[in-house]
Amino acid sequence: MLKAKKVSKAVIIGNKKLLHPTVDILHSIQCVHVEDFTEDDSFLTIGKPGEAASDASNKLVKLRSIIHFLGIKPKHSDKLQNEDAILNELDAKLEKLDSTVNDLLDRKNVLGNELKNIDESIFVLEPLSLLPLDLEYYEGYSSINAIIGYILGEISEIEQEIRSITTNYELFSSPYNKKNVIALFMPVEYQQQVTDILEKYYFNDIHVPELKGNPGKIMTGMIKRKEDIQLELTSLEDEIADLKGKYMDFILASDEILSITTEKAEAPLRFATSESTFIIDCWIADDKFHQVEDTLETNFNGSVMISKLDTEKEEIESSTIPVEYDNPGVVKPLETIMDLYSRPLYKEIDPSVIIFFTFPLFYGLMLGDIGYGLVLFTLGMVGRAKIKTGGLRPLATLLVYCSITTTIFGILFAEIFGFHVFGHHSVVAVLFGEHSALGGIFYNFHALPILDRLGERDIPILLIVSALIGVVHLNLGFILGFRNEAVSHGLKTAVLEKLSWMVLQLGIAIFALAALGYIPVVGMTGGIVISVIGVVMLIAGEGATAILELPSILSNTLSYTRLAAVGLSSVGIAYAINYIVTNLLFPEGGVFIIVGIIVLLIGHTVNTVLGVVAPGLHALRLQYVEFFTKFYHGGGRKFNPFGYNRKYTEVK
Repeated sequence: MLKAKKVSKAVIIGNKKLLHPTVDILHSIQCVHVEDFTEDDSFLTIGKPGEAASDASNKLVKLRSIIHFLGIKPKHSDKLQNEDAILNELDAKLEKLDSTVNDLLDRKNVLGNELKNIDESIFVLEPLSLLPLDLEYYEGYSSINAIIGYILGEISEIEQEIRSITTNYELFSSPYNKKNVIALFMPVEYQQQVTDILEKYYFNDIHVPELKGNPGKIMTGMIKRKEDIQLELTSLEDEIADLKGKYMDFILASDEILSITTEKAEAPLRFATSESTFIIDCWIADDKFHQVEDTLETNFNGSVMISKLDTEKEEIESSTIPVEYDNPGVVKPLETIMDLYSRPLYKEIDPSVIIFFTFPLFYGLMLGDIGYGLVLFTLGMVGRAKIKTGGLRPLATLLVYCSITTTIFGILFAEIFGFHVFGHHSVVAVLFGEHSALGGIFYNFHALPILDRLGERDIPILLIVSALIGVVHLNLGFILGFRNEAVSHGLKTAVLEKLSWMVLQLGIAIFALAALGYIPVVGMTGGIVISVIGVVMLIAGEGATAILELPSILSNTLSYTRLAAVGLSSVGIAYAINYIVTNLLFPEGGVFIIVGIIVLLIGHTVNTVLGVVAPGLHALRLQYVEFFTKFYHGGGRKFNPFGYNRKYTEVK
């Protein structure tokens, strides 16, 4: 905890004939992070892939295209399939699947193209069906020019202008979609003059399809054919769905086996080789090193050896060392939040454990409602039940954590969906009567709420508490920053760059306490002196530009008042919903009671959605912007062990 798992650089050297068996062993134990070899001027070269690489890659490409066509997504599987059984039928089934899928794809493409052509033809024929002409009448003339298209403007005005040129013409027209569709026939010698007139009315021509007959009847036939095609496509989708259901497990298992085969066959491309040996540069967690060493010794009896390099003596930059988290299982979901920002450097503090406490704390303080907490708990548990693997599962678990703190603060604030649970305004006392046995208990229970978030006297207290939480959180960041700087750049740098901020805050605090009369007035002078010392230390550590950063300590602290402000907005919305329902709708009786229930459900559903999103975003901001900037650099590389986590297959 608080530090990455300790890893060491290692070199694995062996006889080249044992390269592929070594790959199989390393792949199975899944604890070696392999570094890619880059060719230089030495006698070493990049290794060659195994014979299985080409065949497995081709099959994998074919299988991935089938997966894409069938729309198969990764899923959780409780039953693992035997690898040998899948391999025995892989070639035959894959060939059959590929042929079937290609036939389905061809049929789907043919039908899709036909449907597209029909839609395009209907788009053209629809306006032409409004004119009293068959399609063959629009073309085939030598001395007559036919102009067909859309036009804006009054037909009478257009016709008047055409008449000024020639009276020898025929014009058919019909309104269509706020325009007019026209078919104009006239001698070819007047084409240019008539075209100039039509351009003034934003003429847009129609390309008449090479068909014969009445456009309305043709369009009716096309619409019927379109319906038939859509039925065929529906039937085709059913066939695809049946094929997907029948072969999904086989396809997922085959994809996994081929991925493993390809990964192992192409692994030598990451190694250095000579005529007789291979060399693997890698990283291994210290707690796994002896396991790797013993496994290689047991399987190869000294023909493949591993040697650990001293990271400190090699003077390896911490930014190049792969980082593997070392957190207990309960903290693992918070690693998702860390990776959203950046993985820590190898020698940096890993704050996952800290945000395991602070993130749900901030979230719960902002939302703070029993009702919303129980809703979030239900959503989180349903998410965990439905999502077995993947990046969303940690978020579902995190939602459960936040729901617990939300419920706890909801009890302390005595709120359930914005209603008060305890005290003189208890919803229980209102419903059952303050003199009833149950109502009296809640009416006379004065220990809660500890703060009334809408009370005039309690709101300033809540803001002050939020700011004090900010002071503690920020200084925790400076303490962690002190440690990181001391490790990376020495104690002097840590004192000047991090401790200086804490000295400055101490001076400001002493001055404020003296000014408010909590300590003797002489403390004001002492506070100023201590603050000046802090500023001098800061300038010595970060340079004169540090003066520009001085206001940030106040803005960062005030930023934590959002813990109160976001909570006030949430409870304010809930209170408004409840007031409208209980004071305006329910007293009217009758249908207004039903309306009130609907308003309650919709209003609190919307407020729950806001309650999930807003506290989460603001809690993240306080971690990323205020807290992390005091100590955290990030940019670490992920420790990525060579191997494959099987989900669908097993080796027996």
